[in-house]
Amino acid sequence: MCHHLIMAAKYRDQVTATQLIQKIINILTDKHGAWGSSAPSRPREFWRLDYWEDDLRRRRRFVRNPLGSTHPEATLKAAGEHAPDEDILVKGKQSIKSQVLGNQNSESEMLLEGDDDIMSFMEEREVENLTGPVALSTPAQLVAPSVVVKGTLSITVSELYFEVDEEDPSFKKIDPKILAYTEGLHGKWLFSEIRSIFSRRYLLQNTALEIFMANRVGVMFNFPDQATVKKVVNCLPRVGIGTIFGLPQTRYFTI
Repeated sequence: MCHHLIMAAKYRDQVTATQLIQKIINILTDKHGAWGSSAPSRPREFWRLDYWEDDLRRRRRFVRNPLGSTHPEATLKAAGEHAPDEDILVKGKQSIKSQVLGNQNSESEMLLEGDDDIMSFMEEREVENLTGPVALSTPAQLVAPSVVVKGTLSITVSELYFEVDEEDPSFKKIDPKILAYTEGLHGKWLFSEIRSIFSRRYLLQNTALEIFMANRVGVMFNFPDQATVKKVVNCLPRVGIGTIFGLPQTRYFTI
């Protein structure tokens, strides 16, 4: 168990460091940045919707997507259906292979460039992030777009943790390309960041909670039964469903 917590803490630190590196690279390589260029030869940029939501739960921000692609396999499929020329198919497959290898190399270079420093830093910290004793630990499912993963939800006196079960057979079947866009697999959230907690139905059962943070990002968990939901709510901050509806911030309105 201790080894699992240590590895999860290292994974969280690595994800945070990678995000910071990517943010710095985006600022420097922007067309108005120090390394930017508005020339036609500028590499193609890809974008995706940010997890940030407005008051109506609309995602209205775009952020750069370092894993983006033109999906050449779709173009190759159409070319194969309408132009069964072997030369076209061969060239298309070669372009797909070169693009995939190029994306993998760029990603690996970005991740491994400062990998030694990151890992040494994480070795020093180890479980430093685990502040205080665990008040509650329960099996849970992280409900995210396109995936539902099993894991363990742990609550301390000031933080909330979720550790995905990487040994679960269902987790191993999930496409890694989907997991790259899934946040919270080894998540940590401070109580001071929680703004509201709503009870939700999952598969027609009142066994889920959705927690909204100060950065306007929500995370949803499903639990084994309603009794576990009440225990989790009692261990979380007394924020209710927030202040937007004018109701008192009590756990009663969450449940």
